Amino acid sequence: MMLSDSDILRAMSEGEIRIHPFDREALGPCSIDLTLDSLFTVYYPGAPVDLRAQGPEYQNTELIDTDGEPFTIRPHQFVLGQTRETVTVSNSYAALLEGRSSIARLGIIVHAAGLVNPGTGTRTPGRLTLEIFCENESPVVLYPGMRIVQVMFVRLNSPATSAYDERPQSHYVGQERPIIFGSRDSDEDT
Repeated sequence: MMLSDSDILRAMSEGEIRIHPFDREALGPCSIDLTLDSLFTVYYPGAPVDLRAQGPEYQNTELIDTDGEPFTIRPHQFVLGQTRETVTVSNSYAALLEGRSSIARLGIIVHAAGLVNPGTGTRTPGRLTLEIFCENESPVVLYPGMRIVQVMFVRLNSPATSAYDERPQSHYVGQERPIIFGSRDSDEDT
């Protein structure tokens, strides 16, 4: 069952869902809009990205902090961004992320791995990584603080027995920057 706005507020008041900072104006009928941070991971054009290569996690990429200034994404460019907000969901909930229609109409496709697992952020709240692609034939200016994705919450029939933050194979616990590879070597997405 997807939560309505009143269900979301109730779950937040009970500490089952936490969003920091929370802007009440971002609450919709069944979702909360999340905003774009100023950190971006940019891939070097033409350089190979090898998931199994040994070495630094930012292989053939550059971490850019715009310090609150706009970021211009070029046509057909793919970058990683992140939410300004940290999100925590208890073992009783999962969350789904979707790009916003107003952003998609600019030719910007935002994929956020779609699922926030139960128990995410319970040990260390972190930001959510956003996979951002420009389908537009023109550059598009992205502004830190702009509403870029919406998060919807689903109550599970029973609490998950394994919280995402507690699983040894979970790679992205407490993330504070948009990273490509998690802290453990793997060819699986978690």
